[in-house]
Amino acid sequence: MLEALVPFVTTNIFGISQSLYRVLHRVHVAHLRDHAPDEFLARLAAMDPKRVKVPDTDEGRRLRAALQRLRNLHP
Repeated sequence: MLEALVPFVTTNIFGISQSLYRVLHRVHVAHLRDHAPDEFLARLAAMDPKRVKVPDTDEGRRLRAALQRLRNLHP
């Protein structure tokens, strides 16, 4: 998950929804600070990967796949 979200929080890749960006950023910051990102991962798992706005790029497809795997782990 972290590998898929890093391009969206550390560079100027546009095309994701603001709500998705906020949660991705919080997961990233929690990881950097060695905090448990469980609450934010639960929020990501609650998002529908098929409906969330991500760009149709390699990074976007990687993020969408990571969101789908996360959702499958947290039904």
